[in-house]
Amino acid sequence: MLPRADHGGTRVTTLDPAVQVTIARTREDVAMLHEELVRHDLVVWTSGTVSARVPGADLFVIKPSGVAYDSLSPENLVLCTFDGTVVRDTPGWGQTPSTDAALHGRVYRSLPQVGGIVHTHSTYATAWATLGEPVPCVTTTMAKEFGGEIPLVGIAAEGDDGAAIIDALGIQRSAALLLQNHGLFTVGETAGDAVRRAVLAEDAARTAHAARTLGELIPLPTLFVDDLFEAATTTRTRLTAGVGNDTA
Repeated sequence: MLPRADHGGTRVTTLDPAVQVTIARTREDVAMLHEELVRHDLVVWTSGTVSARVPGADLFVIKPSGVAYDSLSPENLVLCTFDGTVVRDTPGWGQTPSTDAALHGRVYRSLPQVGGIVHTHSTYATAWATLGEPVPCVTTTMAKEFGGEIPLVGIAAEGDDGAAIIDALGIQRSAALLLQNHGLFTVGETAGDAVRRAVLAEDAARTAHAARTLGELIPLPTLFVDDLFEAATTTRTRLTAGVGNDTA
């Protein structure tokens, strides 16, 4: 048996039992959601990452680096603090976390409304990113989900701390971003929301690409987009709150 790799890490010695239960549930969710990335053809080989904030603790669960999707389990996911450091002596702590772990931690620390993050190199979204163009808002589905185009964040320099991504998420309505020459980044109130947005963003990018090969795109009018987004946001808020939509 090979010795356990030691990647340093930090010890968290006083985890409340309720938090431990929440961590276990978060691990199960993140493992399952990686299956959705595969099912929707958003990833190849081992690229692509889902992470989720642990409710009630300054911790998050993320995919280990270089592990095949069919080998992922709740037990080999990695638990990290918000500085991207692995929590020692927890399941999966001998694995190297995703190379994006520090960035995910900074997003969670800076944007408390974010409960889940997805990063992929899905084909069509990445194609727009390599063109250095946002995905234009040309469908009502895009308007409802993203409130406009999927914006572009400039290519990161070596040692970039993710400030441009955090700033963009703070001022844009879209919960999806293109990282220039790199890929797609989505966030959500939960990790499931972030995965859903990654699926919809890739579909939007594919549709816009197909339309542009046929002719000139017709972006939706801004006021129309605003109305659709506000109505969809109101509906999502009502559903989240458990409020029905009785029409009687």
